[in-house]
Amino acid sequence: MASLGDRDSLHSALAVGSVGIEMAVAIGFGWWIGSSLDEWLGTGPWLMYVFLVLGIAAAFRGLWRTARKYWPKDDGA
Repeated sequence: MASLGDRDSLHSALAVGSVGIEMAVAIGFGWWIGSSLDEWLGTGPWLMYVFLVLGIAAAFRGLWRTARKYWPKDDGA
């Protein structure tokens, strides 16, 4: 049976490992929404660019949030 420390390490590893998937989904979803709106409204690639940038921003926000959560704490030493 896994100890409590092993479970915490496994949970941390899975959370950090899922960052790539989270980034790909955020960027892909932004691209898809923008492309769909462009096709529906006939606006060319402009909304795709806007939503792609928003997807990239969301991806890096998720990366930053996870990094801050698992970043080693500085004790001021």
